[in-house]
Amino acid sequence: MATIKFLLRGKSNPSVLYLRFLHTKQIDIFYRTQILIDPAHWDAKKEQIKNISAVKNRNELNIKLNELQVHILTEFNNSYIQGEIIDKAWIASKVNEFFNRPTSENNFQIKKEEVYLTSFATWWIENKATKHKVAADKYMNDKSISHYSRLRDLLIEFEGNNKIKLTDIDNKVLDNFSSYLSNDRGFSETTVHRHVSRAKFFCERAEKMNLKVNKGYREIVYIKKTETPYKAPYLNTDEINKIYNLKINDKKKEAIRDNFIIGLWTGMRVSDFLTRLSMNDIQGDFINIKTFKTNHSVTIPLHPQIKEILKKWNGLPPKTFEQEFNREIKSICKLANITNMITGGKIKTKVDNSTGEDTVRKEVGEYPKYKLVSSHICRRSFATNHIGKLPNKVIMDVCGWKSEKQMLEYNKQTNLESAKILAEFWKQQNI
Repeated sequence: MATIKFLLRGKSNPSVLYLRFLHTKQIDIFYRTQILIDPAHWDAKKEQIKNISAVKNRNELNIKLNELQVHILTEFNNSYIQGEIIDKAWIASKVNEFFNRPTSENNFQIKKEEVYLTSFATWWIENKATKHKVAADKYMNDKSISHYSRLRDLLIEFEGNNKIKLTDIDNKVLDNFSSYLSNDRGFSETTVHRHVSRAKFFCERAEKMNLKVNKGYREIVYIKKTETPYKAPYLNTDEINKIYNLKINDKKKEAIRDNFIIGLWTGMRVSDFLTRLSMNDIQGDFINIKTFKTNHSVTIPLHPQIKEILKKWNGLPPKTFEQEFNREIKSICKLANITNMITGGKIKTKVDNSTGEDTVRKEVGEYPKYKLVSSHICRRSFATNHIGKLPNKVIMDVCGWKSEKQMLEYNKQTNLESAKILAEFWKQQNI
């Protein structure tokens, strides 16, 4: 019959507590725990700490030792029927498992990446990120890695000197993290949701590697809803026509304007229309391309303005890099007299006087519309200008959206614009 005994093998203070596991004549294992006890406080007959006030945590220790006995006996039965070898290494693994010790621990030398969330995140980014598959023939790219690195940095800021263990990160920790991002950092609901999802991603990766992770991280984290006092801008068809008809003498700026028109009338992301799109993707009157971000194949008809651009350049206009593109399209929109004042959020960088670090904030205010224009306005304008005029499925297929919810998030038509459309409809109906 299997039995477990606890004993001290020395008289020095403190002495290390040993566990002895016996079962038939074949198994007699001594295992040195890391629990330290004063021999004067130990009851060898009862195999527990004496009931004396000198040991403040005696009840907790005695209860733990009783629970450890039950744990090992239960695990013995499970391991025996699975054909596992019962030896000193087996005892060590079960004791460490019971006391929730790191799997890599050896004489208290541990690998931090197997214990702490941010240490694991750093290790994973440096050693695993570029090898992480996101599709059949696609691996995590530099842009995605930078997003996860940013999340890791935010977690380091959040935890301060109290490093978060993988065994501690549960729904409550993630909820506090989301509050920190919302309240202290002023991030939007969407941004907070992305960062919380990325934190859960690291927990999933650690769990896949058989590290001990608190299962509570899987629970839903409810993100604080933020009411944005404005809608992101889009360009209506009249404004797009102004940009298209604008006389530009500078060839480089003209090429940027024409790439801008291609983006506005295809609904493609800037990573596709400005970087990847080539004449090989154009067959007849259609663009057939596999998107970079989602690896989704889309077919887009050529708008008449795009056809004229292709004729003018005898192909696609010359490309530029995204930073220059974003700078120049503001200038182009200003030249096209898209200067009406609208409410919007403008990214501004400030120096935090307490830390000396740059902080990026979106300042809400009234700005000339051209100042709020960036490459994101292309996809947004395409959706807003076509929603309600075409079946939703048509727009979803052209832009590669998998759900109507994704598509509708790009609809930036304001309440006033909707009201004017309704008023015009009533006028036409003679109501």
